[in-house]
Amino acid sequence: MHKDGLLRATPQSRGVDPHAIATMLETIEREGIELHSLLIWSRNALVSETYWLPFTADRLHMMHSVTKSFTSMAVGLAVGDGLLEIDDAVLKFFPEHRAITQSPRLERMRVRHLLTMTSGHAQGISGGAWRRLRTSWVADFLAQPMAHEPGEVFVYDSAASYMLSAIVQKVTGRPIHDYLAERIFTPMNMSDDMRWDLSPEGINSGGNGLRCRTSDLLKLGILHLQGGIWNDKVLLSPDWVEMAVSAQIRDVVLGVFTGEAYLGPDEAGEGIPAVRREGYGFQWWRGPYESYSANGLFGQYCIVLPEQQTVVAFTAGIADDDRRVHELIFEILRPALGAVPIESPAVHPERRPARFKIQPGPETADAAPGCWHGQYSMEANQQQVQGIRLAVGSARQSIEFTLVDHRGTHVVEAGFGHWVEGITTISGARLHHSYEPDGGLRVLACARWIEGDDGWMCLEMDWLFIETAFRDTVRCWLKGGVLRVEREVNVNSAERVLPPLKGSAVDPASPEGNAAP
Repeated sequence: MHKDGLLRATPQSRGVDPHAIATMLETIEREGIELHSLLIWSRNALVSETYWLPFTADRLHMMHSVTKSFTSMAVGLAVGDGLLEIDDAVLKFFPEHRAITQSPRLERMRVRHLLTMTSGHAQGISGGAWRRLRTSWVADFLAQPMAHEPGEVFVYDSAASYMLSAIVQKVTGRPIHDYLAERIFTPMNMSDDMRWDLSPEGINSGGNGLRCRTSDLLKLGILHLQGGIWNDKVLLSPDWVEMAVSAQIRDVVLGVFTGEAYLGPDEAGEGIPAVRREGYGFQWWRGPYESYSANGLFGQYCIVLPEQQTVVAFTAGIADDDRRVHELIFEILRPALGAVPIESPAVHPERRPARFKIQPGPETADAAPGCWHGQYSMEANQQQVQGIRLAVGSARQSIEFTLVDHRGTHVVEAGFGHWVEGITTISGARLHHSYEPDGGLRVLACARWIEGDDGWMCLEMDWLFIETAFRDTVRCWLKGGVLRVEREVNVNSAERVLPPLKGSAVDPASPEGNAAP
């Protein structure tokens, strides 16, 4: 038994063909699929555990909409405690907002409709849109126009999940993170340092914003596979689990994500492909082969295969329409579950998990141009960047990149040929699905020099935001006192490339040069 409470065993000891797992991992490496972790649990044991360094087992990771399935558990607990019922009216919990009511349909909205994404709204609200909203999220949700009768139409909506979080907090008197920590997380030995974003109202975001470890994600699936039972104790009502993972809404058609909201296939426009899913439960998706899953943006998934008594959890930085990992799970792994005779664990000693590596890039510090360090004043730009400074870093063979904008001064230190880890507050909301925490994000950064055309030299940096799906590539082009900065990201719900910045070197002897960024 591992310290996380999960038993480890060889695939053969659980009847799993190890060649299928090897094929999956080889395909992921060969095709360059950017996975961060992949855990396979089958018949009461973890049979495969892979992390792509520098991602590791003890790293927290942003789960995006997987968060919704955690929120569902909190609702299930509150129902089991007799604090609410799924057919309670939503407005019952927010009498202070009754003046907002614009439609009699709002009076008919029930908790069940929030759970199944059938609130009656014409358009969903993404977490990215609300992260910029500093006023009441509850009031904003209740003020949204209702084009449909509650229960009529499925519209994927992170705001509905937030309302569930707000309702549970109303009836328990505490955020759902604290509620779940006492009743679920602690008994299951989940991470005691997991974090969950709060709204301006002090309510956990509900539909997104949870950071936890991949093992916590895996345990979410295991608990539901086992009908709410963990170590012979009932933590979550089996009746609730059955309802939550069953198809309450069948044959769901999901339109296109615009960066602000999800549009239905009719609204999305001709030629925009719609995504068809097998069904939706209480914040859980139904999939092929009787599977169900907790799904998060950019490749965060917990997939449960009940017929094979298997749970697969993975984190990644991949586009939402990249289904290659799902194909490997359903077409390669699934047939291999129970495909070989079960062998005694003693026959095959436990193998160390594979640990692949995201490379920091070649060390090319010797190619640096002369007098590359200095301070640059930037031309007017939409990003409100005023100045940039390049300097020798404090770590071994590293560079310090400093940027000044309307939010303040921000630093990233990058190593030549190796990662340097730190915390940065550098602006990134436009590329990071509107995430820009005030306290900063943990980043690993590396750098290299690249020779360009016509005398240009490029300082190329990788910024790996290790607790998220995001990996930025930043290029600083230098020539004759001119600096041109380009920045792009691996995945995003909207733009992936920022407009380039241009600046000029500042004379160190000038007043502007003496005023360090």
